[in-house]
Amino acid sequence: MLHQVRNTKVKDSEGWSISHNKFLNLVNYLEDNQYYTTSFAELIQDKTTVRSQKRKVILTFDDGYRHLQDFVVPELMKRKMKGVFYIPTAHIGSYNIWDMDKHYPKMEIMNSDELIALDAAGMEIGSHSHNHVRLKQINDFTILENELVLSKQILESIIQKPVYSLAYPYGSVPNDYKKVMSKAGYNFGLCIYQANEGCFALRRSGYFEGDTIKSLKLKLSVVYKYLRMIHDLRFMG
Repeated sequence: MLHQVRNTKVKDSEGWSISHNKFLNLVNYLEDNQYYTTSFAELIQDKTTVRSQKRKVILTFDDGYRHLQDFVVPELMKRKMKGVFYIPTAHIGSYNIWDMDKHYPKMEIMNSDELIALDAAGMEIGSHSHNHVRLKQINDFTILENELVLSKQILESIIQKPVYSLAYPYGSVPNDYKKVMSKAGYNFGLCIYQANEGCFALRRSGYFEGDTIKSLKLKLSVVYKYLRMIHDLRFMG
């Protein structure tokens, strides 16, 4: 799980921003160790190809920041890698309004043309809800469903392809998430911490500026997956 990838001397966004060099450390490690970057579309459409790869990983980028197309996308393309970019559709072509009350820097979000170009570059587009809100706080099922359905419809109308997955903003998994995600037509839901993992609540591991090759190696291991399961069951269950 990544968000911003930019060079800045300002410590902001609670560590959700990493430098260009830190990102290069990630993709170079994956390339050198023969990891295969897949996507949710590939999991659905081409299972034979995916299963033939011994090491596979899905790189996810939340919020759809415009600056990602200037450095991240070319670096991925150079290595024939994929990424999945999660877009809050109410803010397409706008900026990260949800961060303004925290005094975070104003960051532009990709517009429709840029999302089409991102798709053409071989990247996958996913939903980040419509309004980028904490979905668990929405108690009205109809309003919650609309958040998910509207976002999916908008994205599919832009890229003219199915949208298979949604990353919950703030990792906030909604109540009755299995029912609402299934009804909205998604195949996968991505969270951060979750006691009971499943296709609609897939745990993600964050990659941060403080990560090292040693910590990255751990996060990609089966051991870390087990440790996360124990941790999330203990603190979220």
